[in-house]
Amino acid sequence: MPVGQVEVANLIKPDLKQSIDIILPTHNHFELTVKCVNALYENTTIPFHLNVVDDSTDLTQTYFDWLKKEHQNITYIHSDEPYKCGNQLFNIGLQHGNSEFAATVMNSITVEPEWEVAALDLMKRNPDWGVVGLKCLYPWGLIESAGIAMAGKTPIDLGRNLPGHRLTGVYECMAVQWAFAILRKKAVIGNLEENVYNGFKGWDDIDNCLVLKNKEWKVFYCGLGVGYHEPRATRGSNAEESHILNRQNAERFYKRWGFSDGNRVERRGKQKGK
Repeated sequence: MPVGQVEVANLIKPDLKQSIDIILPTHNHFELTVKCVNALYENTTIPFHLNVVDDSTDLTQTYFDWLKKEHQNITYIHSDEPYKCGNQLFNIGLQHGNSEFAATVMNSITVEPEWEVAALDLMKRNPDWGVVGLKCLYPWGLIESAGIAMAGKTPIDLGRNLPGHRLTGVYECMAVQWAFAILRKKAVIGNLEENVYNGFKGWDDIDNCLVLKNKEWKVFYCGLGVGYHEPRATRGSNAEESHILNRQNAERFYKRWGFSDGNRVERRGKQKGK
């Protein structure tokens, strides 16, 4: 690792007076949830409150009934009706906890040690940052996503398939994956529209980032926070219907954001204030 990166990392000390709320959506796949939760308790340095938003029909509810007896920092919200979209989950999770920051951690994420420390430090020092995306690695160690950009009309994950030790820096980008990110509550509460897209079929996290940018919040990537991600492991599908719904979401996205010239996303009537 270059000397400069070591020096930057060593300057960032965990602020144990700071806290963070963690929004953990769960939808069956009990084995993934247990792996995710174990990593959160082992590898999170800063005090946290875990807000579980669940619509599982497997052993997940029994597991959290037991876990709440072991840990006093868990709020468990269960619905017998399946949730309809990601923003519905986030909006429910944002109602709980007292921190000014909330992390979104899907149950398909396994966090690495001190995953939250650098990003939280940066957000405290930069009050106009609305969301910071963290580095998502594939289970085999290559980068899945280090931020999102548009290539023509196609969203691409920056750093895709690069070695996992790459892209440890911090930079502004168009969007980030909300499977593993830290949000400033002031930026997102009241701004996450529900049912704009076909639920859990893509494009909504990119849309959320553009909504925040439209309200003058900045979107950054921080490569000093890392988690392993099993993409589409919880709600993903390779069925033809899923591909059709994803294409419909793409069309809605282009129309919603006035996509022009095939190269960039135009902001719709930039709104002042936050």
